[in-house]
Amino acid sequence: MDTPSENPDVALQDYMFDLQGYLLLEGAVSKEDVAEMNVWIDDHEGAVDGSRRRGASDDSGTWIGNVETHTYGKQDGLNFQNIIEAGAVFERMIDHPSWINLAKRYINVDVNGVSIHENFLTVRGPGGFINIHCGGHAPLCYLSFRHPNTGAWMVGQINVLVALTDIGPGDGPTVLVPGSHKSTEVHPRLWVDGEGKISHGREPAGTAVGMKEIYMKAGDALFFTDAISHGSAERTHEGFRRTLIYRYSPRFTRTRFHYVPSAGLLERLTDEQRKIIQPIPPRRSPE
Repeated sequence: MDTPSENPDVALQDYMFDLQGYLLLEGAVSKEDVAEMNVWIDDHEGAVDGSRRRGASDDSGTWIGNVETHTYGKQDGLNFQNIIEAGAVFERMIDHPSWINLAKRYINVDVNGVSIHENFLTVRGPGGFINIHCGGHAPLCYLSFRHPNTGAWMVGQINVLVALTDIGPGDGPTVLVPGSHKSTEVHPRLWVDGEGKISHGREPAGTAVGMKEIYMKAGDALFFTDAISHGSAERTHEGFRRTLIYRYSPRFTRTRFHYVPSAGLLERLTDEQRKIIQPIPPRRSPE
């Protein structure tokens, strides 16, 4: 990738990401790939009946091969976790050219490597939403955001959210507070009994002060630091909001739900993809 001194477009992109905490990548994924992912969802709509809430216990949802269904609660919709195991189109997203070099740049791959912390599809219907969470005040390593004047980026986690359907007003769009990834002040809704929380409330994040709704066409990708205060607005329209989310982190960060890549997946992946999915291969004794 060009450096800012070599390419004014890179300089502008760096400035906007540093300032706002997000980039909107229009037309990031081809219509053909979007259609293929939607067909997969159509073929597995019945899985919603078998989903269960994942909590701190060992409770899990139903499995579709190596893909697990789960939900955090009634309002957030159905998640197809470990979606990279669902077929070639999802494997192609691992190092998609529309965003992989950006993720490597801002995580600083030369120092920190890069891995996928979580990967899933979300299907969310009328009344569904996500509450507000995250912000620059939160003391978590994957919510770090650092860009000293030396140019050495170090972003603890980057989310890539791909719209698989058009998402406009009333469709439950992702919402965020631009610039909040750098704020040491706690968002008012995250204050609870005098303490700043990382996540709080059962209200749609879209009603929180300072939130901006991000509208997307199918195939667009929202690229943002997880440190930014974000969530989603309530879906008030009929039908379902469909999104794909891949979360990139330094290679030292474990996967969120401890999924182990199948032997078949590792065999199919390219060397570059394998480094992202299994950045620290297990080391066992010869026996």
